Amino acid sequence: MRDSVRWILKETEGTTLSDSIILFLIKLSYLSTRIFLRVILGKEKRDRWYIKRGLDYGTFWFFAVKYLFPNAKNLLRFKCKRYGYEFYCRLNRDDFKVMTIHEEELIESFKPAMGDTFIDVGAHIGLYSIIGSKLVGANGKVIAIEAEPCNYQMLASNIQLNRLENVEALNCAAFSKDDNVKLYLRSAGSNFTKYNTLISIFTQSEDGYIMVKARTLDSLIAETGTSLNVNWMKIDVEGAEFEVLKGADKILSESNDLYLLLELHGGEVYWKPKLENFLKVYKFDTVFQRYYKENGSAHFLLHKT
Repeated sequence: MRDSVRWILKETEGTTLSDSIILFLIKLSYLSTRIFLRVILGKEKRDRWYIKRGLDYGTFWFFAVKYLFPNAKNLLRFKCKRYGYEFYCRLNRDDFKVMTIHEEELIESFKPAMGDTFIDVGAHIGLYSIIGSKLVGANGKVIAIEAEPCNYQMLASNIQLNRLENVEALNCAAFSKDDNVKLYLRSAGSNFTKYNTLISIFTQSEDGYIMVKARTLDSLIAETGTSLNVNWMKIDVEGAEFEVLKGADKILSESNDLYLLLELHGGEVYWKPKLENFLKVYKFDTVFQRYYKENGSAHFLLHKT
């Protein structure tokens, strides 16, 4: 089995009897489906069949709960044994996947040290904030920034659930200036959103938008009383990454040993020239990179000494 399947089967468990039963039956259904399709199609054809239909575990999870447990409560609670945290998740396509098997390769490279300061921009419901909190310890600090109100409430609940006293959560958007910005909903029920940047690469969603307060990272961090010498920063804001970076000039300039975990969207033609200029200005070196041709996105781990 692939590592992600091992993770699903071995590294997650429910915290209540009902949640444990739901998770066990979904795991059993998922594994049975994979075995059946491998027998019928073979491993390679099965994997292509999954990819072609977009049937990842998040989608399987969503439809399994929807049809097998129509009366299940809207909020479930699970444990992730590998990293030693618990989490609440909603019944949607993304929450459980994001908090369990999402970006495994990146998380393996995410290694803040004890006492570090970590800024999580686009914290969603808390994956990196929770893991980062445990890694930096009681003498470290995590600033978790999430603009979408429902995601922020889940983030705050997960921080409280894990009793993380070194995490400060902020409900606003990090941006290139202090302003109010439109946050477009990506799709109904997905709970993911994207910024409408000044020069947006995205089509405005039919699901509409909400107005959110936006601040620069420099001003946000100054107001929290956190040192500008930041050690780690993760930015995942669905296309507004360089708008966030524009508002973090002091942090980027004054931090002497900074790792930047960056997710870029919109295709290489859009972000490559901006990234090259950014690397020259702030003298970052590339530690890790991965491209995703299917959606034009990429992950980078950058380091500035």
